Amino acid sequence: MLKICVEGWRGINHSFSIVNQNQLLELLKLPINLKIRDIPYFNKNWSLKKNPDGFLVSEKKILDKISHALSDEEFDITYRISYPFDFSKSYSKKLYVFATVEKKIGSYINGNPKDKNNREYLNIITPSNWCKNGLIACGFDDNQINVIPHGVDIKTFHKISDEEVDKYRNDLKINKNDFILTNVGAMSGNKGIHYLIIAFAILKQKFQNLKLILKDQSNLYDKKAEEYLDMIKTTKYGKYLNIDVINDIIFISKNLDLISLNRLYNLTDCYVSPYRAEGFNLPPLEAAAVGTPIIVTKGGSTDDYFHPSLGLQIDSVQFEKNDSRKVEPKMDSLIECIERIILNPNNFGQIKGSQFIQNNYNWKIITNQLYKVFNE
Repeated sequence: MLKICVEGWRGINHSFSIVNQNQLLELLKLPINLKIRDIPYFNKNWSLKKNPDGFLVSEKKILDKISHALSDEEFDITYRISYPFDFSKSYSKKLYVFATVEKKIGSYINGNPKDKNNREYLNIITPSNWCKNGLIACGFDDNQINVIPHGVDIKTFHKISDEEVDKYRNDLKINKNDFILTNVGAMSGNKGIHYLIIAFAILKQKFQNLKLILKDQSNLYDKKAEEYLDMIKTTKYGKYLNIDVINDIIFISKNLDLISLNRLYNLTDCYVSPYRAEGFNLPPLEAAAVGTPIIVTKGGSTDDYFHPSLGLQIDSVQFEKNDSRKVEPKMDSLIECIERIILNPNNFGQIKGSQFIQNNYNWKIITNQLYKVFNE
């Protein structure tokens, strides 16, 4: 039986913590001797109280029962999932480090990756081929890197009743006939939020029932979605940001538990992510799990999991300069994609899209992939 120590974050609404906890819940069901070691958060202001993860109390109780590793305890495998990425030797035969590359190549790596290549104990877990290519550009060898995608907790993210959707829409003062676009996550530049706001403002001239929900992670990253409005007003698109458009943008900054997040995905008519650089981009996958059509940028990390049943892809142009790379979505394509789904909402997502996610990207399947790599 494998003896594994998982060193990482738990308890907060950061993606590393969310991924780690979902994997831990599934690893506990496998024939391994599992222990954990909590790693300090990257930001000293993050805390369980300020940035709760939204997991169910029953799930937290299961996670809290996992034994903690002793400081010098030996294991077959150590798996690290935290930031900064730590490639230093562990008390294990093999070390697996979860590492991502979004826009900047090499800017998230401690030390020189080329110095690590001769360490036979070191392996990298990364969630997409976009990340893998970035890690190779950093200096890692192809055979060091294992691509294992993220998953969805299908017990949490699922279709709810129309009555519950109507109630939640009423709580947000959304009419039954309103068409809702949504984006969830950090409001950092790599998310392409300004593209979404501009496209919404332009389409609002044609579709008066259009509304936009932006759920930011300001309690984690201290950046609010409203900041993009002032930026857009200084551009040629500022003329579209009239009072009616601004009033139909709903900003949600408070932390949501996972049940509330599932409701948000359910009341959404189309989840839109015109991102420029992402390591994986989990929210569109979660939205697709409930049957909500998604729109994502083509050419980036979501290419790994995108399927035509889920929605549409935005045409993009890829840029690489020095140690940076990104996929820049085309505004005309973004507007066209949103309009297609507004006019034909039942042609995308729905039951077929939801089943695709459930059959291929539930956390049980994904964690079994991780377990298989550990056994190799």
